[in-house]
Amino acid sequence: MSSEINIEQIKSDLVTLDSDMSPSEVHGTLCGALCGKGDMNIHEWLSLAFFREDNDASKAVNSRELLLGAIAESFKGFFVETVTALSDNSLNFYPLLPDEGSESVRLTAIAEWAQGFLMGLSLAGIKKFTDYPAEVTEFVEAMASIATVDDYELAGDDSDEEGIVEFIEFIRIGVLLINEEFNPIRVPIDVPDGDNSMH
Repeated sequence: MSSEINIEQIKSDLVTLDSDMSPSEVHGTLCGALCGKGDMNIHEWLSLAFFREDNDASKAVNSRELLLGAIAESFKGFFVETVTALSDNSLNFYPLLPDEGSESVRLTAIAEWAQGFLMGLSLAGIKKFTDYPAEVTEFVEAMASIATVDDYELAGDDSDEEGIVEFIEFIRIGVLLINEEFNPIRVPIDVPDGDNSMH
C-alpha cells in the first residue's frame, strides 16, 4: 500500500474508537465493504464498521457525530488510497500488512485481514454467493480458511516466507477479481497468466 497511509495514525484512531481491530483487519473490512458496495462512502463505512448496534464503542464519547466526523477526516487518505487501488486496472492493490516482523506476526496479520474482508462483505449486505460465478464462492471459502492461517505450524525455513508471499498474492489477485465481478470497471484488469487461478 501507499506510504501515505499512516499505520500509526490508524492505530491511534482505533484506540479512540475503543476498537480491538488491527490496521490490517480494518483495511480488510474496508476492502470487503467496497467490493460488496462500490459506492459506499467513508461515513457509511465507518458507521457500519464501528457504530453498529452491537458495538458500544460510541458510548465512550459525548457525541457520536462529532467523533465520526473527526475520524472520517483522519481516515480520509486511507479510504481514498484504498478506493483508488481497487478501482484502476494497474494491479496496484495490496492488502495492508506489516512490512516487518516475524513470520508468525505476519501470518496473524494476514488472518486478521481475511477476517476483516469477510466482515466487510457482510456489512455491505453480501451474505449469499449463489448468484455469482463459482470462482467467487471458492475465493470466499478460501478466505475463510486463510482467516485461521495464524494457527498454521511454521516450518522454520525459507518455505515460511514463500508461503506468506503466496498468501498475499492470492489475496491480492482474488480481491481484484472479486471487485471486478461485483463492480465492473471501465477497463477490465489484466491478470498475468498463471496468476488468475483461485485454487
